[in-house]
Amino acid sequence: MVTGKALYRLWPGAMTDFTTVNELDAIEKHRLTVIAAASAGRPGRLFSHVSAAAIHRLPVLWPQLSHVHVTSPKVGKRAAKIVRHQAVVEPQDIEVVDGVTVTSIERTACDVARLGTNRQALAVLDAALRRDARPERLRQILDSCRGFKGVEMLRRTLPHANASSESVGESLSRAIMLESPDLPVPQQQVEIVDDHGKFIARVDFLLANRVVGEFDGMIKYNGTVGDDPAWKTVVDEKVREDKLRAQGYTVVRWTWQDLADKAAFYAQIKKALRSAGVE
Repeated sequence: MVTGKALYRLWPGAMTDFTTVNELDAIEKHRLTVIAAASAGRPGRLFSHVSAAAIHRLPVLWPQLSHVHVTSPKVGKRAAKIVRHQAVVEPQDIEVVDGVTVTSIERTACDVARLGTNRQALAVLDAALRRDARPERLRQILDSCRGFKGVEMLRRTLPHANASSESVGESLSRAIMLESPDLPVPQQQVEIVDDHGKFIARVDFLLANRVVGEFDGMIKYNGTVGDDPAWKTVVDEKVREDKLRAQGYTVVRWTWQDLADKAAFYAQIKKALRSAGVE
């Protein structure tokens, strides 16, 4: 940021309009920073980890964006604005996106997963699979990362990753449920029909075939999704939920705030299971 807030410093020697940047979320600001760093640095510098994720617009849970990340065969080190990771990246895992040389979606997801928590790892791997990442390539990258920092996190999480979670919030929900072995393994994006085979809903989660779980990211209730006003969205959701209950399902909903308290979220799911007669 510079005098008068007219300009915003993305990178040494790279400025942009402050008002425009101020309206962006953190990941989009980081994306612009990486593009600026790529323009200012040596040609072919390989951006990786969360910086590559930003360029790919690959969703990441709770990313740390204070530094730009690059990967090089040379010794890794941290500079004022750059973290250098030491690794040899195969040519098939390198591509150019918007003029920036980055690791592929598969390599990026594996790198972010290795250095994250279990929840962050599952979220980014799910997101990569939603973006048509090749499962066999993910497994090959895992095999090639023997001895790398965090490889056991990647090894534990990759078998649980799938493309069914439609958002980071759904991935986080599933990750927390999987942390409790006494909870049923949730099915995702299950189509529910009535007694006549008529479609009722496609639900986020189905547990023990009796409990419908719905993650509410809240955005669909503030009128910013689609052309319908918020009140109509709420009414439609109530009608949908009533139809599910009429078929004998117990419905439980949760938000980001609920996911912030694992014990409370667990209790919420257990209560719904008990209500459905599942123990």
